Amino acid sequence: MAASLCRIGISVEVADMFADIDTQRIAHALPLSNYPWSAYSWLMESQAEAWCYTGGLENYPRLITRLSKLRPLLGNSAQVLQLVRDPIYLSRLAEKHGFQYPETTRSPRQPLGKDWLIKPKRSAGGLQIERYTDSHRSHQSRYFQREIPGTVMSLAVLSTSTDFKILGASRLRVGLEYGAACEFVFAGATSVPIADLPGFDELQKMVEVIHTDTNLVGLWGMDFVLADRPVLLEINPRWTATMPLYERRMERSLMASHVDACRDQCLSGDLTEWSGTSGLRIVYASCSFEFSVEHLSYLSAEWNLSRDSILGKPTLADIPNVGTRIEKGHPICSIYADGANENEVEKLLEERVAHVHMVFNQSNTN
Repeated sequence: MAASLCRIGISVEVADMFADIDTQRIAHALPLSNYPWSAYSWLMESQAEAWCYTGGLENYPRLITRLSKLRPLLGNSAQVLQLVRDPIYLSRLAEKHGFQYPETTRSPRQPLGKDWLIKPKRSAGGLQIERYTDSHRSHQSRYFQREIPGTVMSLAVLSTSTDFKILGASRLRVGLEYGAACEFVFAGATSVPIADLPGFDELQKMVEVIHTDTNLVGLWGMDFVLADRPVLLEINPRWTATMPLYERRMERSLMASHVDACRDQCLSGDLTEWSGTSGLRIVYASCSFEFSVEHLSYLSAEWNLSRDSILGKPTLADIPNVGTRIEKGHPICSIYADGANENEVEKLLEERVAHVHMVFNQSNTN
């Protein structure tokens, strides 16, 4: 997200949990020692004219309200967040308008079957989702939802208060098969042509209903399962991990369009579909280790980690700082690839992930 802004010449300040190396090479980046609460003091001292959020900060609407009083928010308000992140609200909206949503309850009256999941209210990226067992009990911090078999996908949307545009679609890569430590954890995505999506008319209707009812603005995502009919899963009311895939194909700054949508209420730029495919894969650690100078040297020798490369189409991203302790199953970095079609991109991603693991195995041995 920071790179997307820097590409159009905007000076950017970043505060997050990590302040990764590549972020520091393009922007003033600060790791928050007490995430997310220290974001308030950071923004108070910042020279930024406006601010926006991504990732897990959406789980803290009260904090977002406080931050919005310090600087103008380019994004969705706490009130909008509380709507779109509420599974019961989405369930009722789906029922009212005739689209599909998984059976959901906060407090089951009887034991549920094996096809049910227990999900946290505050989470991101599939973290802390578990399969239901009889030992699970109702709790205010979680809810129960029936699992829907099918292909997990996402849409990227840009909207103003009166209009919207679907920018692209991606097939999500989730779980152990792709190296993640848990069954439902996000591990990557590959973009697919919108024209190839079965049920696209129904997906567009879902987006229209959600947009009209919630007044979502700027960039946001909609996760869904592609089954006999599309089934809505959740709304991500901000820049998502799949956004760089569309930006790589459009070769333009999506955050420029986000700013225009939030500030000027206009859908700017050429937002038409493109040819080709892009993919992302998160590389998860197969063992615990400390990221060292040697690790960084190995990666730098294999891939261009210059500022120009980071602001172009980087192959490697989210690079840890030297001295970072990375536990087994935790993410090391992200890998990108571009190609003519999905199969070509998936093959490139698999090769590059294997190469990253080889680099770390070699450096750890040395």
